[in-house]
Amino acid sequence: MAIELFDIDKGYALFSKSNYQTKKHTHYAIEVVRCTKGFFNIATTSEHTNIKSVIIPPNLPHSFNCLKAECDLLFVDPLSDMGKYVMESFNLASHKDVIINPTELNQFLNNGTFNIASILNSSETYPRKSLDDRILKCIDAINSLITESKITITQLSEVSLLSESRLAHLFKEQLGISVHQCILWKKLCLAMLKSREGYTLTESAHYVGFSDSSHFNKVFYKMFGINPFFVLKS
Repeated sequence: MAIELFDIDKGYALFSKSNYQTKKHTHYAIEVVRCTKGFFNIATTSEHTNIKSVIIPPNLPHSFNCLKAECDLLFVDPLSDMGKYVMESFNLASHKDVIINPTELNQFLNNGTFNIASILNSSETYPRKSLDDRILKCIDAINSLITESKITITQLSEVSLLSESRLAHLFKEQLGISVHQCILWKKLCLAMLKSREGYTLTESAHYVGFSDSSHFNKVFYKMFGINPFFVLKS
């Protein structure tokens, strides 16, 4: 599996992979999968087989199997403009399972592959719901502290002027994800960026505040269902 397109500021990563499968995992990002050759299977609380495309909402436990097939996988940060656009366009906050073979996905494709430029253009002009200013302050604080080894809810509570419990609840209510998931996702994205700049996996892990590569590997595997070596060093 290799990184085809990646932009940490715009909040997306596009991978291509074939003959591949994962164990059950969950991740913070929205995942949109398009099979370019053959079909794939995905398991949530139900088994879905012979699929051509799927949209996986954030935090949905699933396993993935594209053995004897080739797939493009688009991971999108729900907090990015693109993420908010996808979340609202497909009403993902209310979905309890994957969306199988959505015809609406065709608007994101060009000759069967993801048209990133078109998606970005649509997301920039799409009217979005505004976030609470206190949540925006919290997100800004996470971005500024992202290379620290530990970002605490106490730190973020002080910045956002909310109690720890109220911050956790409001963050989840407005974004559909936890503060902790947001922090880990941003750390992994920054680590991927550093790896693409030539850093080793260990250096990338240390740069974003992980104490060792073993911890980084476990978090990465939990998010993507695969060892980071196969992604970052492809």
